[in-house]
Amino acid sequence: MENSATPEWGGCQGLCGIEKSVWAHLLPYRDVVIHVAFSGGVDSSALLNICARLAQRFSLNLRALHVNHGWSTEAARWEDFCRREACRAGIAFSSTRLTGEDSMVVKGEAEAREGRYRWLRDQVGEDGVLLTAHHGDDQAETLLFRLMRGASVNGLGSIRPLSEVADLTILRPLLGCSRQEILEYVQTRKLDYLIDPSNSNTAYDRNFLRHQVIPTFEKRWPRAKPILARTAQSLCEAQALLDEVALDDLARCKQVDHGCRFFVLDAISRKALLTLSERRQQNALRFWLRETGGITATEKALAEFIRQLQSGAAAPLMRFNGSRGPRSVRVFRNGVFMLPESESSTLAARPQTESWDGSNVTMNSVDVLLEARPVLGAGVRRDCIEGQNLEWRWRKGNTALRPANGSGRSRRLRILFQEMGIPPWERERMPMLFANGEFVCVPGLVIDQAFAASRDVPGVRLELSDLRSTGVRPVR
Repeated sequence: MENSATPEWGGCQGLCGIEKSVWAHLLPYRDVVIHVAFSGGVDSSALLNICARLAQRFSLNLRALHVNHGWSTEAARWEDFCRREACRAGIAFSSTRLTGEDSMVVKGEAEAREGRYRWLRDQVGEDGVLLTAHHGDDQAETLLFRLMRGASVNGLGSIRPLSEVADLTILRPLLGCSRQEILEYVQTRKLDYLIDPSNSNTAYDRNFLRHQVIPTFEKRWPRAKPILARTAQSLCEAQALLDEVALDDLARCKQVDHGCRFFVLDAISRKALLTLSERRQQNALRFWLRETGGITATEKALAEFIRQLQSGAAAPLMRFNGSRGPRSVRVFRNGVFMLPESESSTLAARPQTESWDGSNVTMNSVDVLLEARPVLGAGVRRDCIEGQNLEWRWRKGNTALRPANGSGRSRRLRILFQEMGIPPWERERMPMLFANGEFVCVPGLVIDQAFAASRDVPGVRLELSDLRSTGVRPVR
């Protein structure tokens, strides 16, 4: 058993080695709520017992969390068992069911993972930490499993002692311990635990590795597990170096000035990115996608995107359903943009027109909030809105106008969009206001001079806010 942290050892007398190892990892989090992922199996039962003993000694704030996936006929019994064990240890317990009449129905592992992390994130919050019972044997199995799936260096680094997953801080204090050490602890403490029969089914890849491949390795190389775990740690260190290079490259590629009016997660310069070697382009983009968007791109998708960037393609595009929600990577002029997407915002679902009564309105089809604020000497003339037949339109066509504060000559709206540097995907979301069939404005961008409020004339300022942003931001 390895101990990768150095605790303050005051008050640790009487703790066994595995308890001291866990305490070493918990020490930085002693003042926050510590949540333990508790399935009832041998590993999480050991971790919960250790944490309960530490909580009594060091006054930790502890909770047990259980996710009932409903995939087994025994799921309800397992949930009841976990509740009883947590209650016996004096630990607060919360659970959720991912299937059933009163909750969502998950259709597969990916959807279950999304639902599980969403619930855990809600329970743990921003300031808490989640403990899982991954151990050294899991590390070895994960390395082999990902190797057979063709994972990158980042994936082969396997399980980290501390990581951020789906905005969750996850701590794995047993990672330096072996499965045998955990079993010995459970036997010494005479702990009850559940046995999932599916864990012996070698039709599952991880069980096949655990029961057939690794034992065969150990017959030839008795220290196969710690060696594989050490290899994973070396790969983690290699990835950390690659990440440092990516950070340095991205700092030089930062795109600060762009014409986007709606929320952008981040933007980098295509020109600056293409000055890097191809390997560094891939490394920088891979890091950018992972850290900014929670996205893991396949090597094929990444290579094709870079090929399009290099060839000068007009609109390279990547779409992902990342751990933080739907994301897209789009290109316009010199900018490469990462954007939040919405499943509801499809062109097919978008109305061509929408009537308006002059009040604030949420346009769900384009994820936009429109607010109308009374002003004096600015915005759209109030008498042009009150009592008029108002509607919003999205099909731009050859709409023409005479911009307020312009030369007075007629201009095409699409030309104005181009001159303002507004990307095509934003133009699709921006509504046009019409009064009695005449073009009035695009909120926040341009008003026809016939409808613009002059000095001392009551007006209405129309502002668009992007509902895809983490904090609503008006388009100005």
